[in-house]
Amino acid sequence: MSYEIITDSASNLTRDLLDRYNIHMISYQVMIDGENYDCYDPDRDYAQAGKDFYDKMRNGAKVSTSLVNTARFTDYFTPILETGSDIIFVGISSGLSGTVQAARIAAEDLMEEFPGRKVIVIDSMGASLGEGLLVIELSKLRAQGVSIEDAAKWYENHKMDMNHVFTVDDLKYLKRGGRISTAEAIVGSILSIKPVLQADDNGKIIAFSKMRGRKKALMEIANQTVKHIVDPASQTIAIAHCDAPEDAEYVAQLVREACPVQDIIIRYYDICTGTHVGPGTVAIFFMGKGRSLEETQESIIAQGIKGLKDSAGVLTGQRVGVLNGKLVN
Repeated sequence: MSYEIITDSASNLTRDLLDRYNIHMISYQVMIDGENYDCYDPDRDYAQAGKDFYDKMRNGAKVSTSLVNTARFTDYFTPILETGSDIIFVGISSGLSGTVQAARIAAEDLMEEFPGRKVIVIDSMGASLGEGLLVIELSKLRAQGVSIEDAAKWYENHKMDMNHVFTVDDLKYLKRGGRISTAEAIVGSILSIKPVLQADDNGKIIAFSKMRGRKKALMEIANQTVKHIVDPASQTIAIAHCDAPEDAEYVAQLVREACPVQDIIIRYYDICTGTHVGPGTVAIFFMGKGRSLEETQESIIAQGIKGLKDSAGVLTGQRVGVLNGKLVN
């Protein structure tokens, strides 16, 4: 029996990827100075919309988001079920939002209304392209003829190996979200402290390292990638940024020079999830063995680059171009 794959706009997938992999998206909404906007609009330029949004945040716009409620899920799922297809829905971590619970309520009601149809709801325990990369893998499994049950099981078995590591540029957005205190934000800003954060085993965001200065924080997220990534030559990793394209490319270059990953995708950060971390945020997503990270004591990037040099001092590591706006193989 055929099945459709649906994700939320927190997955950060752009139209080219949604079309390529035949994935549906249900969008969150963001309120900007009292007006509601869809976080994802297929007819809107994704990068330009992101730049405009983060510029508004820098200029003091009042922004807020809300979860996708049960009624919207019911309305979205029903026409698909009426065609005779089953559904896998993957949503943002339950540690960050109540969206998955709303989807589960809708799924239970609809499976009673459509006996024999399946609606499987997966808690991604992540967000942004950490969620999105695994949704793409679901689509690949479906194309190989993998059943809905086995595809969902694959996601559940691998989601805790997807690492989400990021740094923010302005602590005030973490303060607004209650992740740090006012005193911590003030002192951190004065001392130019840049936290490095990750998604933990509960799908929540925690700080595991504090770096002095922006460049060191960016290097640290690259260090963590090189140190913990598994089988990099076969991996497509991803970087999302809140209108910080040069910093995103800097991180990508550090990783490329020290670790021969298969591909790197760079995208603007979804504006709804980006609301909570703020302009300048840079995040990286890769598969490792679990999510156990620790602060780097010595630069893994420097070691990696040194190790890739031959006797003539020329880098021998594979260099891979960023797929900025291009398709994943």
